[in-house]
Amino acid sequence: MLSKKKMEIGIEVEALCNKCKAATVHVVVAIKSQDMVRVMCKTCQSLHRFKAPESKGVKKAAKVQKAQKVKLTPEARESKKWNKLLLAADPEKAVAYSMSSVYAENDIIQHTKFGLGVVVKILDPSKISVVFEDGVKNMVQNLK
Repeated sequence: MLSKKKMEIGIEVEALCNKCKAATVHVVVAIKSQDMVRVMCKTCQSLHRFKAPESKGVKKAAKVQKAQKVKLTPEARESKKWNKLLLAADPEKAVAYSMSSVYAENDIIQHTKFGLGVVVKILDPSKISVVFEDGVKNMVQNLK
């Protein structure tokens, strides 16, 4: 359509209007090197740069391509955290959990009920936070 008409100020073209948010009829108000630079919307009378209208099929395809973020359940998030921590640590260095022992962050412990875990935070001198496969548990340490 555009290539058949000679570019000149005052001709009507279809363009995407920023204010109307739709493809409407516009009047060309500025041309530079045989390209439309500015147009005026005949519907809302706004002046803006020329933007060619997109075909609806192209717009839909772009929306389909966007990947939706999958929301993880809290259990899945904890499991993912546990797997990530376990990959960074060496499971062979795991020590048996004891309430009387003192632990540091990133220590690996083997609990009789919860299994393999990684210490993620020292809450205070007598409490630690440990990530196990089935979630985070607050545990006692340094018990005398």
